[in-house]
Amino acid sequence: MTTEMTDTGDTQPVRGWVLYDAQCQFCTSLVRRTRATVEAGGFQFEPLQSSWVRERLAVREDVLLAEMRVLSVSGGVLGGADALVYLARELGSSCGSWWARPLAITSRLPLVVPVLRFAYRWVARHRYCGQGACRVTSAGRLKKEGTR
Repeated sequence: MTTEMTDTGDTQPVRGWVLYDAQCQFCTSLVRRTRATVEAGGFQFEPLQSSWVRERLAVREDVLLAEMRVLSVSGGVLGGADALVYLARELGSSCGSWWARPLAITSRLPLVVPVLRFAYRWVARHRYCGQGACRVTSAGRLKKEGTR
């Protein structure tokens, strides 16, 4: 696997990439707010729209932008709530961030991950609504109805 990487000058090796929709204001806002913690834990942010990400994931556009993903250096890919839980567990022990540690701990309780998956899908479908266009929601309805 070849990827475009930049030398940040840090001695910490890259542990993986957090892949996000760079055209989504909600997503880019979360990236700005969590960048310090995530990068301190050895993960780098990369837009899903990057050519190497598109090539690596090799999925349709609507699938590509449906959820954030975490790509590990070993090549594993997790998406949505599962990616958030993985990231929280990886960062919770090393960084002790305000959001990672509690999420890592609570995600081990019964039924928490299925609830997180449901909540994540709802938020992902509605993340463009604040911008006046719920295009992800519309695409999701078409897919559920089995048309187009």
